[in-house]
Amino acid sequence: MELKNQINESCRMKGNKRSTTDIISNLPSNVSENILKDLPLRDAVRTSVLSRKWRYLWVTLPQLVFNDQFFLKEWDNKKLKAVITRVLLFHQGPLIKFRLWYPPFESCIDIDNWMFILLTKNIHEFSFSLRGGPHHEIPCHLYSFVQLRELNLSNCVFKPPTTFKGFSRLINLNFFYVNISSEMWGLFISNCHLLERLRLRDCTKFDSLEINAPNLKDFEFFGIFKSISLKNTPLLAKVSVTLVYWNTMTDPEWVKFFHSVPAIEDMHLDSSFLESFAAGNVPERLPSTLILLKVLVLSGVCYFDLDHVSWALCLLRSSPNLHKLRISRYLNNTPIQDDVIEFLQAQDFSEFSLNQLREVEIRHFSGAEPEIHFVKILLAHSKVLEKMVILHEQEISGKKGFAILKELIRFPRASLKAEVIVSVTPDV
Repeated sequence: MELKNQINESCRMKGNKRSTTDIISNLPSNVSENILKDLPLRDAVRTSVLSRKWRYLWVTLPQLVFNDQFFLKEWDNKKLKAVITRVLLFHQGPLIKFRLWYPPFESCIDIDNWMFILLTKNIHEFSFSLRGGPHHEIPCHLYSFVQLRELNLSNCVFKPPTTFKGFSRLINLNFFYVNISSEMWGLFISNCHLLERLRLRDCTKFDSLEINAPNLKDFEFFGIFKSISLKNTPLLAKVSVTLVYWNTMTDPEWVKFFHSVPAIEDMHLDSSFLESFAAGNVPERLPSTLILLKVLVLSGVCYFDLDHVSWALCLLRSSPNLHKLRISRYLNNTPIQDDVIEFLQAQDFSEFSLNQLREVEIRHFSGAEPEIHFVKILLAHSKVLEKMVILHEQEISGKKGFAILKELIRFPRASLKAEVIVSVTPDV
């Protein structure tokens, strides 16, 4: 709307007697630049037919985004490659952002040539995804992009030369399906001193994943590793970890993990990560209190597993300033273990208080006894609780859902303002 207003104002100032072509040709440079920036790349290139002045305006675009909006379905691979090459050769001046989400085809020399062309462009944000086909080994030219602030790679092999010392200005790093050796990873990450945000998903299996990033604030991991070590992450405020395969951590390892996140404010842990901790030896509280933690999300919790329930309570006891709690249940049917119910009934909660907890959301609620007891504990010890949302399975009938709600509202509440809402778990 703001862009439209700029054009209308410019047209008004130029007068109504001029032709549309004259108006377009005489738009202020800032207006025409904004128009180009807001258009998909293919449409921006097509503006060259508007007038003589517009013919080469697009060649100075600060960003080139090759994605599904750019490619036409009728283009074959030969046409695709020719168009990309032509656009890059025509482009002039610095290029802040370059994104290439390429349709599936075999890895080819053209990709290397494109990166060679980009060498002189002073790129700050580089994104490359080769969908389908084999992993493409990133050419050596990429490692000379010394101005990079953001790097997004997918379905690639990251194998820099031995002289590579990392990207000293990198702030945001996203690796998806990237093959990289653990030795090279350690060298690479330790030389990205300004890195603040890190995403790793389904990358090469690491025997030991080490993170040495003094400015890291946000870390998300999905995949396989045998052990994790946050060596130097004093500013890390948000963590999300989901494991596909894991080795059991020893007591010193998990103690070290929580000790290494003193600034943590938002933590998302999958049940697999909890299972990586040594079983049967869960402490009442962590040795290091999560004093700044405001949001805790636990996914795939099995209320019928004693270790899962023990770890959930341990984390709650260790988070005195928690504001928001979200728990989703493990969906596979698991027989109720008597020891879980006995454990919950035997707990001493006289010093257990969630003084800052305001919101609770529990997903995939089935109404089993351990779940009911867990809810009862939260309601009884959350003094400022404002809302508890319990989302049950769609298979639960309205009658049973009403019975669950009727039972829950009878439980004692530490907060007079606490509202209990029972509904159906959404599909997404």
